[in-house]
Amino acid sequence: MFFWLSEKEKYNITSYAFSYFMTSDLGVYDSVVKAIKMVKPKKVRKDGSLKISKSTLLELQLRVKNML
Repeated sequence: MFFWLSEKEKYNITSYAFSYFMTSDLGVYDSVVKAIKMVKPKKVRKDGSLKISKSTLLELQLRVKNML
């Protein structure tokens, strides 16, 4: 089951992900995943997989890329 993210949550995740991308040696995907774990830890299962759809994950990655 997937859960939706509000625009505010997407903005926060994008902001953190961009910060991680620029200050560490992470790619866009890894930065987004790390930001999701930071902003919305309830969106991560115990095995480490995310509770968001692939389309939402792709949208978040594109938002980070658009900030460059």
